[in-house]
Amino acid sequence: MGILLVRLDSELEEKLQYLMEKRKIKDKSAYIRQLISESLTKELLDYLCKEVSKRKISAWKAAEIAKISLRAMLKELSERNIPSFDEIAFKEDLLLL
Repeated sequence: MGILLVRLDSELEEKLQYLMEKRKIKDKSAYIRQLISESLTKELLDYLCKEVSKRKISAWKAAEIAKISLRAMLKELSERNIPSFDEIAFKEDLLLL
């Protein structure tokens, strides 16, 4: 596991402390890791969905990069009204046969 040192300004520290108190969280490091993980996952999915919408990658490839099932990726795309099957996906499927 890598080590990352981060300085929080007083506003972020207050928000963090508030949430930790209300949610009765004791392990600050674990909580921050959870928040970072959730944020990175969201950011990655945002990026991958944009790449699929631009037809730079297929839904299958996006799911592979995000390490989620194709079904989960298709659901994510559907929720964003992004078509999930196009010529790139068709060609990739043909290569798998």
